[in-house]
Amino acid sequence: MRLLLFGGTGAMGTLLAREYLWVYRGSSLVIYVRNPAKVPQEIAEDPNVVIVQGELDDMDRLSLAMHGVDAVITALGPTGRKGPFYPSNTPIADAYIRIMVTMKGHGVRRLIALTTPSVRDPEDQFNLPMAFLRKTFATIAPNVVKDIIAIGRVIRTQREELDWTIIRLALHSSDHSDPENNCEVVAGYMGDGRTNTFSSRHGAAAFIIQELDRREWIWKSPILSKP
Repeated sequence: MRLLLFGGTGAMGTLLAREYLWVYRGSSLVIYVRNPAKVPQEIAEDPNVVIVQGELDDMDRLSLAMHGVDAVITALGPTGRKGPFYPSNTPIADAYIRIMVTMKGHGVRRLIALTTPSVRDPEDQFNLPMAFLRKTFATIAPNVVKDIIAIGRVIRTQREELDWTIIRLALHSSDHSDPENNCEVVAGYMGDGRTNTFSSRHGAAAFIIQELDRREWIWKSPILSKP
């Protein structure tokens, strides 16, 4: 297995890198980053890690990173930190288009993309807490939500050419605050009686890496949450 990871310097991306290196010992991990100095030292120094520096609009660097890859995980996503100052276009969704074009050029089919429940799914039902979060976030950061929704839309157009899974994560609880250190997550849909508004980063990372081989959620968009 050779995995290409985008967003590997964020909190979720770092956990994904560590989980992958633990589960797929001896396999290669390519991390595509703008600033290699942000990659944690123990990951950067792992002999199985290859760091490729580049921007998300640099097709040559994207192609270099994609060479020989079996699967792609993207932990990219707009954040609400810029709030109303987030650009009105869809920069991350546009980056996904370039990534998917590069994947197809290299014959890579497997994509696991992380996003939020702002991306809706036909299997979703009404759930008051989740609906409240969606409405609040859309009010505070409308352009962020616009970009998130666009991410889901552009990925779903690739059903014939890519084996994609959209992982939707809501609020992250503190795993360390759980007295039993319970990092389990369940996969489901909004309002199904199983999922809720809180997820575990550690549990989500384990689930996502397992899904690389399990392939139980191809062309689906589960919400991951604590039981």
